Amino acid sequence: MSKWKVIAPLGVLAAGAAAAAVLLKKKDGGSAPKAAAPAAKKAAETEKLMKTGEYSFVSGFKDARTVEVRLDYDALRFGFDVIGEDFLTYSSDSHVAVVSGEDFSFQMEYASFYKGEDFALITETAAQKYAGFAAVKFGALEGFRYREGDSVCFCLPVDEYSYLLLTLLKAEGCDKTVEELAESDDLGAILSTLRVEAK
Repeated sequence: MSKWKVIAPLGVLAAGAAAAAVLLKKKDGGSAPKAAAPAAKKAAETEKLMKTGEYSFVSGFKDARTVEVRLDYDALRFGFDVIGEDFLTYSSDSHVAVVSGEDFSFQMEYASFYKGEDFALITETAAQKYAGFAAVKFGALEGFRYREGDSVCFCLPVDEYSYLLLTLLKAEGCDKTVEELAESDDLGAILSTLRVEAK
């Protein structure tokens, strides 16, 4: 067999392989998509759908006013509802707001001061009575938190008649403590957007 008969088929095979590689490279779009894949994944992880939840109630008696509370949350990770039954925890209010996520949920409700009470007095009382008492600040709102049972409660002032009570509960299967959740960036990001307006 001549050298030519052996070399010619090898040349044809090499040319065919090169052409297939070019076609595959074009089909694949080159190496750019492979490099862009991690960036696309990172962008998907940080994607947010911000929404505003609204909760309103009447504060006061003789000179009653409507109080509107708003907060912002990522609707891809959390839900927001105002409900009148099936509360997360006991409430004597007619309606409460609930924010729920994978690791935690919290119930937000209004609480009225008893006669002779104000926010300074309930702060002092809570500091003496409850474990885990600590001052907190979210945006313009300064209040306190404390541990009660399986939850952490936050109290934030509204006006001379009432305050907000937020009760934080950890989700089943969450491996963090409720105290860790109370200090988490996720909770802080939501509560830092709280706006209270009395009309």
